[in-house]
Amino acid sequence: MPNRIGTTLAATSVVIALAGCGQSTPAESDISAPTGADASAPTGECAPTPAADVSTAEGWIGYLAENSDTVAVAVDDGNGGTFEQRPDERQPLASAVKVVHLAAYARAVAAGELSPDERVPLADWERWYLPDTDGGAHPRALERLGVNDPEDTVTLDEMVSAMIQESDNAVPDYLRDRLGDAALREAAAQGGWDDFTPPTMLGNTLALLDPTLDDSSAVWDAARRYASDPAYRVEAVQHPVPEDLFARVDRVQRFDNTGSAAELTALHRAIADGSFGAGGDLARTHLEWQPSPVPGFEGVGFKGGSLPGILTDAVTFRRDDGTIATTVMLASGMSDSDYAGALESFAHQEMLAAAANDPDFLERIRCAM
Repeated sequence: MPNRIGTTLAATSVVIALAGCGQSTPAESDISAPTGADASAPTGECAPTPAADVSTAEGWIGYLAENSDTVAVAVDDGNGGTFEQRPDERQPLASAVKVVHLAAYARAVAAGELSPDERVPLADWERWYLPDTDGGAHPRALERLGVNDPEDTVTLDEMVSAMIQESDNAVPDYLRDRLGDAALREAAAQGGWDDFTPPTMLGNTLALLDPTLDDSSAVWDAARRYASDPAYRVEAVQHPVPEDLFARVDRVQRFDNTGSAAELTALHRAIADGSFGAGGDLARTHLEWQPSPVPGFEGVGFKGGSLPGILTDAVTFRRDDGTIATTVMLASGMSDSDYAGALESFAHQEMLAAAANDPDFLERIRCAM
């Protein structure tokens, strides 16, 4: 199930936890702060590839090398250093896809079609919520927002903040139902992501529990039925969790929730550098919800995702000197042990931060691949 993703930026011997809400801060790292890297990548003899180990940033270099056919990576350090591995291959996205829903919401606000201050009944939000399937994201969001009464209301912008900060799964489908698929496709295209297929977080979760839901149309129909039919909601929550969950997650994600590292990079960079246009400032504010106290950065925007066997992350670094770095990693087919270890350490995010801000580290990845 989707999990809160922590992104760590290690700089000047300080680790900054960018995930919030219950995630413990990983151990300190010696990844250095951005120092205006040279446009050309370092050259020279390649060092031996580290052993694969998802508990350390260096070990992730080895993991990428050993699993080069199931990972996609795109790095642009903003100073001329780049690296790509399978950048155009479609991979499961998990909650990283929610940046598209954020972009569509921000465009609608900019166009005057939605008001961020609109009060939404909690009951309307929770029509799209399947309990105990989101790693506790929804309850954490309600706790942060101080919502504890079924009669309470929240603002639309608070709902969107829950989608980004806690990775609430109900909000994306609420927005899709309200804005329509065309709005999601247009928002993605405005950020350089063409031919976007809108996913359903709720429907895909229902499909994990009900194997008769076997394509993108069926899962969206099921999600909308769940939102409108109380009897179906009762029936849906009684399905047991399948034993082959890891295999089923990958199959279901490929119904409608896939994308490439290049597409995700394009949208995040457009939001970060202002080229997204109307709505970009609001989207960037949500992605950069946790200010970075590290010298040298104006903001760090991020949205990742996780499902059994799937780990995704997209991070953008806006530096004081005006340069912007983007890093995306999409991993699928992870073993049970590697997946659990990665979520315990979040070292993959230290790896992404180092790749974006340390040209020597980026060269080590290039050499290993």
